[in-house]
Amino acid sequence: MIVLSSRKMDDFEAFKIYVAMKSHFQGDYDYKQYKGKTNLKESSFHKRSDRSTFQELSRRFTKKELEEYLLATYLNLNSEYMWTGNLLDDETLESYKQWKRRVQSMSYNFKKDIHIIVDKAVEKDLRFDNIFKSLNNEYPLIMKMENIGEICLETFVILNKLFNVLDGQSRYIRDSIFFPMYKKKIDNYGQFLDINIEYYKTMFKEIIIEDYWDEYGHKLGD
Repeated sequence: MIVLSSRKMDDFEAFKIYVAMKSHFQGDYDYKQYKGKTNLKESSFHKRSDRSTFQELSRRFTKKELEEYLLATYLNLNSEYMWTGNLLDDETLESYKQWKRRVQSMSYNFKKDIHIIVDKAVEKDLRFDNIFKSLNNEYPLIMKMENIGEICLETFVILNKLFNVLDGQSRYIRDSIFFPMYKKKIDNYGQFLDINIEYYKTMFKEIIIEDYWDEYGHKLGD
């Protein structure tokens, strides 16, 4: 489900992965395109005072595991203010465990979340397409729901791919501070998720037709 590599590494390679993942989520670097390669010099690394952190990371994780660990870390909005001393704390480890559980249950969570989303849309008497649209220059319903933890981040990433939510609605959303950062996070995360779009498209359509026929399903049934 996650497309990364798997093998052991040394502390310098752990540091390079850290820098590359940080640049992917906070800069313009594309980790997938460049396969995590950087121009960092090992001599500079050995002058750092936090080398022990990367020694411990290389001891605990394979390359794939560290990539996943850092991926989970940088999905937290507060990661912009993270320093290397946080990489080994209990909170970071717990966020990694939570991320692994979500990814391992992505299909199950998607199905559950679609019911939560559509129930909310029915409650608000929304048209089907307005579930994914910016109304009154506000965030789309599904973005609001993800932001407050009502649905999983992975569900939003899938729906964004299915309905082109963020690209399609960006011109209507007035927020010029949080929204661009959020969109970048979703786009960057989406590169790491191996999503079978047809599978989730079929699941979504089946849920709407079978469970919400009167509200929305009859419009998708043809």
